[in-house]
Amino acid sequence: WSHCIADPVKTSQTAAEYTIPNNRASSRGNCGSDRRHTFNSSTVYQTPSFSNGTVKALFSDWQISGILRIMSGQYYDVTAGTDRALTGTGGQKGNQLMADVFAPNKSHTRWLNRDAFDIPGQGTYGTMGTMSIRGPRSIQIDMGLTRSFPIREGHSLQFRMEAFNLPNIVNYRNPVGSLNSVDFGKILDAGDPRIMQAALK
Repeated sequence: WSHCIADPVKTSQTAAEYTIPNNRASSRGNCGSDRRHTFNSSTVYQTPSFSNGTVKALFSDWQISGILRIMSGQYYDVTAGTDRALTGTGGQKGNQLMADVFAPNKSHTRWLNRDAFDIPGQGTYGTMGTMSIRGPRSIQIDMGLTRSFPIREGHSLQFRMEAFNLPNIVNYRNPVGSLNSVDFGKILDAGDPRIMQAALK
């Protein structure tokens, strides 16, 4: 449970460049890496040593491990997309018109409500703060299956099978946040799908 606040800044060869030149507070907001809530849980279970010969050979001494990670979304900017203030600085913010900026039925094709935002007038800065919109949450479930097979004294063969994002959950990344883009509010990218790997050692 955390809250990270920073002054995101782009540096040039001569000085720091804030959203509003010479105004550090204009770039203060949530960190891009801020995950307000993160829950991690890990478990390991080892099957017992069975007495029956066949059952023992097949099912004894397997280690099953799992990691569950649930994270709230990252914060990101909604930007004008162009230099509306005519100052040459990038990352200028948009105007927020409604308290609830999300689409009524959020999906990857329409995550943000375009009517909740407006492009600032020519020669003006947007009213939105830095990193003020939170993106989609993510859930990651990883599993591992391991067993060591003794070959002779001092030698063994280990088998390991791992699956990352085992249920193949679609973890959306942040939507397009540039107000001048035809894809504004759409999510065009996602995290890794299920990945599996096996190894013998």
